[in-house]
Amino acid sequence: MTSSAERGPRRIESRQNARVKELRAGLGHGARTAANHIAIEGLHLLEEAVKSGLILHTVFVRSGNEGLLEHLALGGAEVLIVADEVFASAVVTEHPQGIAALLEAPEFAVQAMLRGTPLVVIAAGLQDPGNLGTLVRSAEAFGATGMILLPGTVSLWNAKALRASSGSAFRLPVVALAADDAFAALRAQGVRVFAAVARDGAGEADLRGPSALLVGNEGAGLPDAWIARADARVTIPYPGAVESLNVAIAGSVLLYEAARQRLAAVRNNGQVHA
Repeated sequence: MTSSAERGPRRIESRQNARVKELRAGLGHGARTAANHIAIEGLHLLEEAVKSGLILHTVFVRSGNEGLLEHLALGGAEVLIVADEVFASAVVTEHPQGIAALLEAPEFAVQAMLRGTPLVVIAAGLQDPGNLGTLVRSAEAFGATGMILLPGTVSLWNAKALRASSGSAFRLPVVALAADDAFAALRAQGVRVFAAVARDGAGEADLRGPSALLVGNEGAGLPDAWIARADARVTIPYPGAVESLNVAIAGSVLLYEAARQRLAAVRNNGQVHA
């Protein structure tokens, strides 16, 4: 039987096309589609998805932008050439590049981030998708082993979160868990939980061992109940007169400090302190 890829690209002129509707739903809702696909937009994210080993299901190219396909290893993906007004009806960016895709969502288990000497970020109620995506990118950059999303946190598959992650969302193990399940999994592996608070926390923390950084909502911060379950509180000292740091910046600073401590331990002792 001949696959759709072998038959070549198909031209789509209707907004009611089933694939176009799925793309619109995925980008609009920022979540997995009913077919368990995630929707992405833009050439860079498509390239990152391919480099990360994800399987492209359907690639959408705005009519006139077929040259963008030359940059991609499509595998067996279905390719649709979409009329300009139909493409515009499905995507969410104001000035789209002219390419988007549905792809198989990566699947991760919490155990994947608890091997070796874990460094985990716990996002507790983050609402801004840009903050979440930035944290995921910083987590990968500074050697974190994964991220846990507690209830109330925006979906990682939100289009803005994916753009801010710049592809890290395709590679870093990220798992959504209930708070009880998250803390139980961390405790079982001897992971110390550090609650990031704006004030009244320790100015220094030993992050060389198995560690989790608990960061809270942009406005409300961390609920007292979740702070109480942490092993310690940590506050980033800074001399400026600002009231608090943006959660993505604060999380990134703590991740850098963990990476710095761990690299120093390797240089000094030949192994990470446990």
